[in-house]
Formats: sequence, C-alpha cells, structure tokens
Amino acid sequence: MTAQPLSNELLDELTGFDQSSLLSEFKQRKYLLECDKAIRTDAAEGYMCKAIVYSLSNNFDKMSENFQIALRLAPGDKLIRGNFIISLANYGRFNEVKEQLDAYEDIVNGSQLHAFSRLAVSILDLETLHIINNEYASQIENAIQEVNLNINDVFKYLHLFNDLMQLKKVRFGVVPSISWVVRDGEIFIYYDFVGSAIEAVSIMDEFHQLVASKCLKRASRKLSLILLPLGNS
Repeated sequence: MTAQPLSNELLDELTGFDQSSLLSEFKQRKYLLECDKAIRTDAAEGYMCKAIVYSLSNNFDKMSENFQIALRLAPGDKLIRGNFIISLANYGRFNEVKEQLDAYEDIVNGSQLHAFSRLAVSILDLETLHIINNEYASQIENAIQEVNLNINDVFKYLHLFNDLMQLKKVRFGVVPSISWVVRDGEIFIYYDFVGSAIEAVSIMDEFHQLVASKCLKRASRKLSLILLPLGNS
C-alpha cells in the first residue's frame, strides 16, 4: 500500500524523529489530532501513524493496540508491518518481531534488519545472529570463552535483564558497535535507553537484586551491563 498524501506527510514527519526521541505531551496531543484527520482519509495508515506517536511517547500498550488495529484493517500491508517491526524492536520485543516475519528472507529493509540484528544480540540468539551477522556472533562466542563463562549462565543473565526491561515497557536496545568487548577479564555490554539517568539507576538496582535471587553472581562478576540514558523532547 502506498501512503495517501495526508498520512504520507505525517508518516514522513514521525519517522523523521530519532528513535531516542521522547515526545512532549504537547507534541503528542498535536500529532494525535493529525492522526485522527488521517484516519478519515485512510483508516489503516492513520492508525499506523497513531501507533508511531504512542511509540515515541513511551506508551507500549497503546502503540501495540493501534498497530494491531491498522493490520486488521490492512492485513499483510508491508508499510504498516515494517513500522510495527521497528517499533517492537525498539521495545526489545524479540518474540513479537519474529511473529511479524514469515521468514528471515522477509527482512529486506535496512532499518528492519538493523533492528532484528540488535534484538538477536540482546537476547543472545546466536543461531539467528549467525545467519544475519556471522562475524558478530563469533565475536560474542569468543568473548564468552575468553572470560571462561558458561554460555547458559550468560543466556539466563541476559534474559533476566531483558525480561525486566520488557516488564518496564521502555525503549532500549544493545549498542553492538561498543558491546561484547573484553577489558580486564570482564565483558562490557552497552544499552541505549529512552529514559532518565535516575530511572536507569533504579532499573539496574532492581536488576542486581534479581541477579542475587537467581544465583547468577558469577556471571554478574564478568558481565557488565550499562544503560545509557537517552531522550529528546
């Protein structure tokens, strides 16, 4: 489906925002009004635009709800599905992203491939990562071997973190270019995070409590997860 003039202009503006952007309440209301106008012209694309507004406002539930409405109105629409995939990836929703893909060959758009690759790194899905970025998958495996960690412990540790972040319903994702680097016998993994420094500290405090309760202290001594707060209004 090709976007209609009204929704196309709105979509261009919304997708022009950096993925770390956080809309102010004023901008959110402004864009939602524009989305309601677009819905009268093309309902499916109007709801898609509405979903993107909610995504940029850190409202995962509303984002997902409006994308689902858009896809019900236009099943199989690649434009809508592509934007849904990117938005889900920004919230670390690997399983939901996979549900939106018929096969790995469907990942033809550069931004979708980047989002899917980041998710595979985040949850340590090495099988998938070997398919889409074999060199990086090998880098991860070598780092784990270098610090003498059990890969199952690493897997549990990262999934515990991802589960917590999904529970918080925040936008986050690993930064592959500076992650999985070994320094002084420790692996460093960096995540960008759309939120404040105070929120980042609170989340990491909660995570460390969970780690202690799950007997993953050995992994925690050799894995440093670092949240990098981002956010523009």
